[in-house]
Formats: sequence, C-alpha cells, structure tokens
Amino acid sequence: MQIPTAYQPGYEEARTSDPELADKYIEHTLIGDPAADALVNAIAAAGQEQQAEFIRAGMDEDEAALRAAPQEVREFFAGVGTPPAWFDPQVVYAGCRKFHAYSDLFLTAFVTDIIVRGFTTLISQSFFTTGRLTDRGVRRLRQNIRHLLEIMLPGGLERHGEGWKLSVRLRLVHARVRQQLLVSEEWDQEAHGMPLSAAHIALASCNFSGMMLWAAGRIGARLNDEERDSFMQIWRYAAWLMGVPDALLFHNEAEACETFRVGYMCEPLFSVEAVAMANSVINSAPLVIGIEDRDERKALLSYGYRLSRALLGDEVADQLMFPKSRTTGALVYLRLRRRIQEIIDALRVPRQRAKGLRTQNFMTMLDISVLDEEGISYRLPDELHGDPSRW
Repeated sequence: MQIPTAYQPGYEEARTSDPELADKYIEHTLIGDPAADALVNAIAAAGQEQQAEFIRAGMDEDEAALRAAPQEVREFFAGVGTPPAWFDPQVVYAGCRKFHAYSDLFLTAFVTDIIVRGFTTLISQSFFTTGRLTDRGVRRLRQNIRHLLEIMLPGGLERHGEGWKLSVRLRLVHARVRQQLLVSEEWDQEAHGMPLSAAHIALASCNFSGMMLWAAGRIGARLNDEERDSFMQIWRYAAWLMGVPDALLFHNEAEACETFRVGYMCEPLFSVEAVAMANSVINSAPLVIGIEDRDERKALLSYGYRLSRALLGDEVADQLMFPKSRTTGALVYLRLRRRIQEIIDALRVPRQRAKGLRTQNFMTMLDISVLDEEGISYRLPDELHGDPSRW
C-alpha cells in the first residue's frame, strides 16, 4: 500500500494502538466513491442545467426523464434507492425525539466542536482549496444545519424525504469537487491521497454521530441507551447514503468513536488551512443566527471561542490560534443551567409546556437553516473556485 506522505507519521503512531483499523483507514485515503464518481463523469459533458435535470429525475424517480440519462445515473439511483437490510425506519423515532428535545445543545456542539474538530483533519485542504467555506461561510454553515435538521425529522430519511435527498445531493457534490481537484494543479495526490476520500467521509460520519453525542452530553444533553442507539442508526443510514463503504461504516456508538479516534491519529498535524477553516466556522456562527450588531456579534464570538476551547481542550484550541480564555467551570455551568430549565419545564402545566423550550428551539433551527425559496438545487459546481456572484 502506497501511503500518502502527509499521513505517514500519524499512521505509524496509530498502528501501535489499532493496526487493523489504521491500515483500513489509510487504505481508504486512496479511494473515492466509485458509484458517485462514475455518475458525475458520465454527465460531465452535459450543460449544468441538463446535469441538474438528470439528478432531479433520479431523486424523484421520474422514469420518463431517467430514460434519457446515462446508464451510470440510472445505476447509481437504483443502488441507493433501496435501504440496506439492517435499516429499520421505526428505530429512528426515539433518536429524532431526543434530538429535538435538545436541539439547542446539539446545534451548539455541532458548531463549536464537531465541525471545528472535523476541519482540523486534512479534509480542510479540500474545502480551503475551493474557497467555498472561507468565502461563503454563513451559507455553508446554514447548509450543514439544514442537513442535520432534515435527517432528524421523522420521515426525513424515507426515499422521498428531504433528509434522504440532501444526503445523496451532498455525495454528488463531493464527487464533482473530487473530480475537479484531481485535475487541479493545487492538489498534491502523492502527499494528500484522494481528495474527499472514502476515509474522510467515514471520519466525518463518525464525528457527526458518536462524537456529537459525546460533545452534546458534555453541555447537558441526556439520552438513554435506546435513544443513543436510535441516533446512531439515523447517522449510520445517512453515512451509507453519503457513500461510506461497508469497511468503514460503524455499527454503533462505540465503533464510531473508535474509528474516529484511530482515523484522527492517522491525520497529519494541523495545517494553515485547518486554522483558517476552524476560525471561519466560529466567525460565521453569529451571522447565521442573525446577529449583525457589532457589539453583540463581538460578545457572541467571545463566548463561542470560549466554549469551543472548553470542548476541544487548550492544546487543540492553541494550535488553532483561538483567543486565550479561562474555561474552568464553563461546561459544568451549562449542564447545571440546562438541568434547572428542565425542572422548570416539568413543573409547567401541559399547555404552557407546549410553548416551552422545545418549540422555541425547533423554530430557531428552522429559521437559521432557510436557504432558497425554490428548495433544493441539484446543480453541481461547474468550477473548482466558485464564482462569488452566483450560488
């Protein structure tokens, strides 16, 4: 196996901990997504609107329109159209309910820990090169939140659900960007392996699932075993839809966290791209929730950096060049505050409770995840570096 040079030091360390998983992870840094890559290569010669129409036809199971599409398009959607035997649509409801009970905490963990931690890996190289996060951080963060919200809605992962469509759309966008990076002089395949590799998509899915449960728990979310298992099954299916191969597809929370631990060890030391991407996420957060006043934004930024430092730890935060701040007691305070709020909510009469924190949190997530009035666009990026004047 030819190991990308950037991964070699971390890979040697990871092998001392779990050699089998380390080998598997590095093997997949050389692999993309054969089915999705075949689709985007097959439609590459068509115009952007025609490409979008082929994808829309597959998403909507429009048989008449699909007959005009290349065979690779039909094969791809036939492959993702039937859920794997292990996925039980009834299992997701416990996880959905608990996510919405704690959606403010999950969202806080998502922005200040999960996305930031994800960008400390080499996946930041792919996103930084395209410029789509540093130039359009607010929109990108809204897209991530929208995807999270849609897969956590009951029915969202059914065949025609928005969560299903957004997961598959994300997979195809990754395939197009991978295609563009491979022919770009800006990508060093010998050093970095395959752009948006199978290993990175798997690592992201473990981060968004097992690691998110861990991070949300640190600031007050409380889930029992059934709810945790349900949450993990939601993300396992979403990961399958996004192209994570069976070899790296987790079965449960413990397996997801272990895969993330070993994969993260394989990743190289933080790059300047990682620093830029992590800070871009934190700086975008106040604008995502609609705070434009300079003083309010400054105060929220300070709080965001402090909370992120508390969740990530001083060593990681220092490497990301986050502002220095004291974090002693920050997580304990958040857990205590949430517990007090739960006690207050429990004492309310049912009619008042219905107007309480859960409803408020859901409406907030809905507001901050609104993108375009016309709905999901299936147009794929036509250039590696997006034109700032066009979405």
